[in-house]
Amino acid sequence: MAEQFLNRDDRQKLARVIEGIYDLQLGPAARFSLLDRAGLRRFVPGMDLAQSPGVLAGVLISRLEPFGMLPGDPSQPALHALGALVNYIREQNDTPQDDARFLAELLVKYQLVADTAFLDRLSAQYGLNVAAVRQVDPALLPPAQAPQPADEPAFDPAVGDQTELEQIVNSEDNFLDIDALAGAIYTAQAVGRIELPRGRAHGTGFLIGPDLMLTNYHVFKSKDVLTSAVVRFDYHANADGVVTQGRVYEFQPDFYVGSPDKELDFALVRLKGEPLAERKMEPGDEGLGYLELLRRGRHRGYLLVSPSLIVEHERVNIIQHPNGNPQKVVLTQNYVLANMTDTRVHYLADTLPGSSGSPVLNRYWEVIALHHSGGAHPPQKASNDLQRVLKGVYKFNEGIPIRAILPKIERYLPRK
Repeated sequence: MAEQFLNRDDRQKLARVIEGIYDLQLGPAARFSLLDRAGLRRFVPGMDLAQSPGVLAGVLISRLEPFGMLPGDPSQPALHALGALVNYIREQNDTPQDDARFLAELLVKYQLVADTAFLDRLSAQYGLNVAAVRQVDPALLPPAQAPQPADEPAFDPAVGDQTELEQIVNSEDNFLDIDALAGAIYTAQAVGRIELPRGRAHGTGFLIGPDLMLTNYHVFKSKDVLTSAVVRFDYHANADGVVTQGRVYEFQPDFYVGSPDKELDFALVRLKGEPLAERKMEPGDEGLGYLELLRRGRHRGYLLVSPSLIVEHERVNIIQHPNGNPQKVVLTQNYVLANMTDTRVHYLADTLPGSSGSPVLNRYWEVIALHHSGGAHPPQKASNDLQRVLKGVYKFNEGIPIRAILPKIERYLPRK
């Protein structure tokens, strides 16, 4: 086990940064979710998550700093336990820029990620000029980068409609890491089609606890309908169009927490049973990437919710049952629009009736919003400049940020 190595000033400043993050201002469930999302769930047992933010920040540093490198997916660069938390906080949209720069400096200075290329990119991104005070075991470093392939033949942009080409090229690249596809498949296991009554598609819902499902209020307006409703998981179509009928679960009729559609439009309900119990993760699965978890047939049992601040142009993914059809996912050309409030977020993406209650996910496959409606963008009252920029009418959608919902439901979320 490694010794402590942060100097006193860095340790004190890091404690202040951790103390101030949004998740620590909420209750134990949100704090557990933060550690889970950062890949640090193994440190939760024995930790009092109800402590004050300042005390908990100190406890986290004291536990993580001496631990050393985390065991995990051998295909990924090794992370120091403290580095996992530091880098996760750095990447959050609501982390102040000065704090993010300090966190990046810690990663470089103390070599908290066993990936020299990544650390070099951090130094360039934040304009850092800091010398490393410790070194990582060379055996933990990723293999040398493969040689670059030969240049492809030049493309002549004069061929065809150049204006149309620019619209396509400048919109967004569609290159995805394979792990993103694995993340979609992993996440889809916790998303189901809600039927009311059984056999009649009514909406979409997703697990945020082993037996807890989040959907829209306008899907379940009261607990009175729960006795007639079911949710169907693993309702898919293969490449030949053959549809699997999936697995059906009923709802517990005596549990219901909701907020009307004019407010936060959510309903939290409980299932009879745990749909993903047979795929439960084991201790040796902690820290693995989605691809390796799929290979092992493992799952956390639910999706992680994130109260992180949503920002303009952030990419989003949506897994849904549009028109009640077999499960679909939209992965590319989806991003957050500028017109956001504390309780509403707008994004460009394809959805249809039946998609209500779907999870809106960030690039880490954390739920950042609950999808609840759609419309045309830009609206007819939009300025001429905006109409010209977007060059047409696109489908946009509206969701409820998890940041707004979480204080209402966190007492019910898993804590261990």
